Amino acid sequence: MTTARQHHTRTTRFRTLLTAATIATTVAAVTTGCTKENKASPPPSPAVSPTPSADPQAAEKDALLGVYRAFWEAQRKVYASGSTKDTGIEKVAGDKAYSKIQTTRAYYVDNGSIMKGEPVLSPTVTALDMTKTPAAGTITDCVDTTAYIQVNKESGRPVETLTEDFGLSSGSDGS
Repeated sequence: MTTARQHHTRTTRFRTLLTAATIATTVAAVTTGCTKENKASPPPSPAVSPTPSADPQAAEKDALLGVYRAFWEAQRKVYASGSTKDTGIEKVAGDKAYSKIQTTRAYYVDNGSIMKGEPVLSPTVTALDMTKTPAAGTITDCVDTTAYIQVNKESGRPVETLTEDFGLSSGSDGS
């Protein structure tokens, strides 16, 4: 980096981070570690006044989490309406993520259903590499979808899942 650009390091990294966050391949959402206790817990409430952080990447992590939450909110709007219009999804989803959302949206539309409610997110940034171009981050999240269900668009009634349709249970022995 040249001397003339050094004063832009934080801004450049911030922009790089936001660019990285919009590309689905640089942010991995992992839903491991979820337990019933986690699902029952309410999401943490934000602090009234931020306390100074010893983490030198705190601002970048907060920005990454902001984009992650914006992605989920835009995705929720797409699935609730059956349309990408006025959802902002194109601003927060890269090629692969956008394509997957469009495929899922088409499935819901073809089957006369939408998603109702909201998932509860508990994301944390578990890795952040600002040395890569673009920057890369990993978000670990336990997503609670208890109140986020597929419903028939006309009747509003919940759509039965394959597990229910075939009499399967979640037990490991198939019983």
